[in-house]
This record gives sequence, C-alpha cells and structure tokens, in this order.
Amino acid sequence: MKITVKLGAPLSQVVGTAQVILSMPDGATAAQVLDELRCRHPRFEAGLQGEGLPQALETVPYALFLNARPLAFDRAAMTPLRDGDRLYLFLPVAGG
Repeated sequence: MKITVKLGAPLSQVVGTAQVILSMPDGATAAQVLDELRCRHPRFEAGLQGEGLPQALETVPYALFLNARPLAFDRAAMTPLRDGDRLYLFLPVAGG
C-alpha cells in the first residue's frame, strides 16, 4: 500500500525532502512508517528531535497527524494504516 508522508520545516530541510511516498505492507502501522523513515533518511531522527530549530529540545517538538487528524506518538504503534493514507509531521502553531 502507498502512504504519503509530508514533513514540515525545519524537519523537511534536515531530511532533504518535504514529501515521501512509501510502499508499505498491508496492515502497517504509523509507527512502522516512522521506522521506515528512520531507515531511509539518516537525519530523520535528529530532525524529529529538533535539529534545525534555533534550540534543540528534550521532547519531540513535532505534531503527528493521520489524514489531517491528530495522532499521538504513543498511539502510532496501535494505529494501522490503509492504502492512500497521509501522515503529516509539523511543528505545532500557536497564535492569538
């Protein structure tokens, strides 16, 4: 099945691409997609941990979304994906 992953800045700059299309086995989870990104893009984990930000953080600063709905990182291993799903990794935005 095909899964599209969209990466927001600065993660996309660290990894070198803003979009990745992966072929994953049926029943793959969101966590398995993240693991595949770690394998294919050596700088992915460092970017996920804040590389490229003005100041590195101790926690993952990115928000994970599945088809535009929030998905907690701790639920990624229990979230099976379907063909055509889209995962997004973006920095949270606050405003007022």
